[in-house]
Amino acid sequence: MLFIVFLSFILFNFRIASKISNKNFDEILLTGFTFQSLSIICSGYLLSAIKLWDNAYCWSILPFFVSYTFYLFFRNVIHLPEQIHSSSFKLIGSSIQQLHEIYKQQRKTEKTLFAFIFFGAAIITISQLFLLFYLPPNEWDSMTGHLNRILYFVQNHSTAHFVGTNWNIDTYPKSFSSIQFYPFLMSGFNEHFFKLPNLSAFWILFVGSYAALKQLQIPFKVRLLSASLLIFTPILLIQSTTTDTDIVLGAYLVCGLYYLIRFTKTKEVYYIYISNLMFAIAMSHKITFVFALPSLAVLISYACLINKEHINLKHLKHAILSSILFLFVSMPTGYIANIIHYGHPIGPNTATKHQSIERAGNFSNLVLHGSKNVARYFFDLINFDGLRNIQWVENYQEVVNQQFRNLDSFFNWGLETSTAFTIVPFSYTRKFEFYNGTPIYGSIFLLIIIPAIIILLVKKRPTFYYFFFLAFLLHFGALAYTAAYDPWKGRYMISSLVFLLPISSLFFKPFVAKNKYSLVLVVYLIIIASAFSTILFHSRSAFVSTHHLPTIWGKSRMELLTVSRPDITNAYTRFDQIVPQDATVALATINDDYEYPLWGDRFTRTLIPINPFEKGLQPIPKEATYLFFSRSVIKPVGTDIRLGTDTTIKEHIIVRGEDYYLRKLK
Repeated sequence: MLFIVFLSFILFNFRIASKISNKNFDEILLTGFTFQSLSIICSGYLLSAIKLWDNAYCWSILPFFVSYTFYLFFRNVIHLPEQIHSSSFKLIGSSIQQLHEIYKQQRKTEKTLFAFIFFGAAIITISQLFLLFYLPPNEWDSMTGHLNRILYFVQNHSTAHFVGTNWNIDTYPKSFSSIQFYPFLMSGFNEHFFKLPNLSAFWILFVGSYAALKQLQIPFKVRLLSASLLIFTPILLIQSTTTDTDIVLGAYLVCGLYYLIRFTKTKEVYYIYISNLMFAIAMSHKITFVFALPSLAVLISYACLINKEHINLKHLKHAILSSILFLFVSMPTGYIANIIHYGHPIGPNTATKHQSIERAGNFSNLVLHGSKNVARYFFDLINFDGLRNIQWVENYQEVVNQQFRNLDSFFNWGLETSTAFTIVPFSYTRKFEFYNGTPIYGSIFLLIIIPAIIILLVKKRPTFYYFFFLAFLLHFGALAYTAAYDPWKGRYMISSLVFLLPISSLFFKPFVAKNKYSLVLVVYLIIIASAFSTILFHSRSAFVSTHHLPTIWGKSRMELLTVSRPDITNAYTRFDQIVPQDATVALATINDDYEYPLWGDRFTRTLIPINPFEKGLQPIPKEATYLFFSRSVIKPVGTDIRLGTDTTIKEHIIVRGEDYYLRKLK
């Protein structure tokens, strides 16, 4: 029954969207996504405040009312633009018919190109759906924080402040917890549905990019070729079937960007409000959205510049008023609570020193080492990520890397030797765990983006291309200067790619204009091969083994949950075998320890952290029936059960597991 309500809610939001955005199918999809995200986030805030965050009945009713309330606000207060009513099904049918007619008129090479893109996308979609329902979520941060804390919130009936073992359990923005929890709850606590928001975001990124390029009046075939790049981008493919947060932020950003471009075309006040709401959702989702603010400021300035004759005080008034909605949606996510409890919107000093600009020290150090980070991230992009899973490509990549290393030595850049303002020291030879676990753009950057940037710079182009390029540079610079270098943070470049896509169209335009597609076909075949390699060999979901890593076939749930930390698999399996599903377990663990697997496959255990972040070891609560602990936290006694962390495994281990013990208390 709950799942029927869940599907009804999705359809309800797209029904609302069709009343707002008829005759424009891509905008219907983006608006439906916006309303759905907005209503779930606001419902989460309200239900948390009254300690009913875990209540299925409330979640079955409240989001409908919130969505409809926002629709009434737009219809009666903001006054929606006049729309011509048209059935969404008719719009879908006419779009398919139009594509079919265009395909029939194409030449052989052109047909072959689009056939490969279509079938490549179809195979990827099938793979995504398979991984969604076959593989439990097993991304590291989710095992320690993101999904783990959702279960604590369920246990506490609220997302209110409490201190868990991992620092991001409490300090990380909480709006995405509601987004992930809603499908999980409505599917009857099916953990596979935790991943549904990411898969939705993947396709919203594609639709939003296509729609934005359409509003920029990029020709149909060119915008289709450019937007399709997202379907085959390695980092997007990886995150589409995990519970990482960056792909969802990218989807929010592309929606907001579309509304901004749409405003420049229509001058409708409605787009001021919905774009501001979308940016508020993005801010509530993750603090790294601030990386995009300088870029958005540039694009907003450009929008005002080209429309200065049509923008008046009315638009300014609504821009200011919509900022109130921005605060209403973004601030309750946890920033205010962090300021109250830690004196900083990000969290405790440990987090700010580790993650933020404060780690750089003084301004001169920031300029010097931030500039080195710009170079480091650029060289991370000069990689055939995806294809590097294939050994001969990796051998070729290492030859190229050695040339870069020689240049570094000759010019004394010190990118490898200097470790200031880095979390993980930079290396031209990226570790397998980085290029496999967090690939970035791969061949798309080398074969499409770099040539497109060269085309942009050697000949004068329409002005908006230069503003998008500046927006990309600002976002890329923000990543390099505002936090220490970390090879895992290539995932932040998902948002950078949103600003690059209009520029990528410059690569395709000459080929489409001349109706010559042979080179484009070759390039796309490489890109599609890279995408398939990314999916097949990814270490957390490998269909095929590479570098002595296990595949997903024939594994237990616990083996799949701990696939990134095989040294702890035996210990966690023994815990699951010994401890009853309804037990109350005190946890004396550390920041990097996985806690999500300890809840059990039915999520019925009660977990109580007694070594909360930077609070020190607390007394064991009286209601606890078991104590699960790391030897580094509590010294074991003779009656404790050593669970058996495997200390002999060394290959592909980023952080070694603790020596875990179990104590029966009652």
